[in-house]
Amino acid sequence: MPKLHIASPNVPVRTLDVATLKMPAVIGRDSELSQVVLADSQVSRAHFVINTEGGVFSVEDLGSRNGTLVNEKKIAKCPLKSGDKIRIGGTTITVDTADATANDPLAGKRLGGFDLHSVLGRGRFGTVYRGIQVALSRSVAIKVLAEEYRGDPQRVQAFLTEARRAGRLNHPNLVQVHDVCQVDEHYLLIMELMKCSASDQLKAQGPLPEPAVLRLLDDMAKALNYAESQRLVHRDVKPDNILVNDEGVYKLADLGIATAITADGVAHQDRIFGSPHYVAPEQARGGSIDGRADLYALGATAWHLITGKPIFDGTSRQIVAAHINAEIPDLEELAPDVSESLVELVYDLLEKDPNDRPVNAIEVSKRVDDVTRLAEKENTGSRPRVRRRVVRRRRRR
Repeated sequence: MPKLHIASPNVPVRTLDVATLKMPAVIGRDSELSQVVLADSQVSRAHFVINTEGGVFSVEDLGSRNGTLVNEKKIAKCPLKSGDKIRIGGTTITVDTADATANDPLAGKRLGGFDLHSVLGRGRFGTVYRGIQVALSRSVAIKVLAEEYRGDPQRVQAFLTEARRAGRLNHPNLVQVHDVCQVDEHYLLIMELMKCSASDQLKAQGPLPEPAVLRLLDDMAKALNYAESQRLVHRDVKPDNILVNDEGVYKLADLGIATAITADGVAHQDRIFGSPHYVAPEQARGGSIDGRADLYALGATAWHLITGKPIFDGTSRQIVAAHINAEIPDLEELAPDVSESLVELVYDLLEKDPNDRPVNAIEVSKRVDDVTRLAEKENTGSRPRVRRRVVRRRRRR
């Protein structure tokens, strides 16, 4: 599918994968009218629409105030090709139709009972395809272990073990693993097909609106509560591992990498695991952890989705050190429109000491319910920002 490279004034260039959008997709300034929101005052509330109908990628102006230009020519509607530049206001959008599927050796082939169609993504250990489980005519996501690891018995065993472990778990807020199998020299993991990740949403539209963040927090709290009931700690909760379906339900992926909680109530790490931007301090130190480490990662994820950037930046070593030692920045200054009750919840999830965080995912779910009820009331009145920030800082010294 095509990609759009979006350059708006005073905003870093972001890349949008068109496959993450529901067609036709409106692009404009108003978050209620547009799937893709542009922070550009010269852009109309609903400026133009893109579509892939009939296999033709096209753009159509929606009667915008300043018009839509393709390669500096004002258009009403026109097809798009790779390299075309759409300009609206001060924003330039470059079309990139280079297709990862075109040069993929497995795209378009059948492996066993599975047809592999387009490439959804590539990672270190394999490629994920959109495909069909032929016998059931079911759309699925198919992960194929990378060629360079097929001859590594340890990596193959890890791939199979993680898949089987995840396949034993069943919850509405977990990405379901349907099957794992070997077809000739290929190792396949068959999963529930999702629309996109929370990370994709962030790239497409910038910071998520508060209702979406609350829905994500609630869905993830339910997923993590289930993980706790199975005595598991995920260890890598992050936007890339949170997927959303067409109904807007968020689901946690990669639970096969979770580690077990032992009889003493903690999970013992044989190595430091997790992503630097979201890792809990106790996890970063390599110590014993429990489900509260996942709650910290959920808080770091919420921060990223609310503000559009991670809590800390720098090298991996610097970021991890900051999670352990640095004071959490002021979320209200970065996201002044977010309700005070949601800010408080995120801060509580991000406490350095796990004993100061919510005790478990059930408590998080209850807090999300409270935030949802309070958000509208808070938005109608003044918020005591100065006094509350002083209180937070005192707690963190």
